[in-house]
Amino acid sequence: MERQTKINPIDWDSIETVLLDMDGTILDLEFDNYFWLELVPKKYAKKHQLSEQESSAFLSAFYNKYHGTLNWYCTDFWSEKLKLDIIDLKNSVSERVNFRNGSINFLEQAKEQGKDLYLITNAHPDTLAIKLSKKDFSPYFKELLSSHITTYPKEDIRFWKSIEKRWNFDKNISLFVDDSESILIKAKEFGIKNAVGISNPDSSKMAIQFENFISVNQLDELLEL
Repeated sequence: MERQTKINPIDWDSIETVLLDMDGTILDLEFDNYFWLELVPKKYAKKHQLSEQESSAFLSAFYNKYHGTLNWYCTDFWSEKLKLDIIDLKNSVSERVNFRNGSINFLEQAKEQGKDLYLITNAHPDTLAIKLSKKDFSPYFKELLSSHITTYPKEDIRFWKSIEKRWNFDKNISLFVDDSESILIKAKEFGIKNAVGISNPDSSKMAIQFENFISVNQLDELLEL
């Protein structure tokens, strides 16, 4: 798939601060899609004596109700709502956590070039800990931040205001990378000058299209923009 180049090409050399999403950007979203769309429906069906089809239909509607809110990303919330131990389930399949192609190459080169790297993820701190226990990318970052610490998801402009106060970065020479167009839009609304999408966040699925943003397949392509 050809990289989009029609909207505000990125001048990598001018970037000082890099804000990176985790799932679908650094790590393969295949883990999360498998977990929420296959494993949880299967376990929920067994617990509540439903067919897997009934379980998936019910959970899909339930997921949509909370999508984009902090609860959607909260392991405690889903453990209570579904009467399943979400953390235990994630640990049981944590061997599926994998880096996306190009992630480590990008992190190494960005750090060597003196960029300030910050992780901003909607993942719950417990989920972040599980991911790091399998694929520890923390040494490349100045800080790893779960949106739960700010009490706002990345879909909320108040999240962006809180990290600006926390890190005091210049929005004009910062880059934000995420696999969600709605979150990229919020970052742009806040004033982040450079925002890029990830077109193939889940390696097991087809690439996605972005309407309003440049996209790359893997992070190290950013070094060539």
